[in-house]
Amino acid sequence: MNRKHRGIWGRNSPPQPFKKLLLGRKGSAYYELIIKTLVVITLMATVMSFLSIFTAYLNLNHMCRRVVRVVELEGQVSNNAYDVFYRLKEQTGLSPEMTIENVEYCDGSQKIQLRDTFTVTMTDSYAFTLFKPSFTPPVQINIPMKVSITGMSEKYWKLSE
Repeated sequence: MNRKHRGIWGRNSPPQPFKKLLLGRKGSAYYELIIKTLVVITLMATVMSFLSIFTAYLNLNHMCRRVVRVVELEGQVSNNAYDVFYRLKEQTGLSPEMTIENVEYCDGSQKIQLRDTFTVTMTDSYAFTLFKPSFTPPVQINIPMKVSITGMSEKYWKLSE
């Protein structure tokens, strides 16, 4: 006898005010706006976190260029080159390894003759954090970075014979 008011679910159908809330379309634009805003904020946070990788690579490239320039001007791998390297390590917070390759030293020392080339290579890895759960260590991906820059000595060494 009350079947026509209860709908298709019979006795288990929700009361009338809840039906209006569940099936009504009023205010649905607000929910869509909230969801879209959350998606946009999440995407922006992801893009911002990816920018830190590029910043670390640019800092590594800058370090390598500065060390190459010091070696070019002095014509040797001296303490000044290592001082610049260690100072830039402190400033950038990176901890790369530096190697000097493809170089011919003259006179049995660390001197590089005018127009002789050398290559400074710096390698490092950047730990990109995907997420940080509160109960376990953060989930990270190590991204290897390598920068190699070739320079040419600008100093003439008079060799003793």
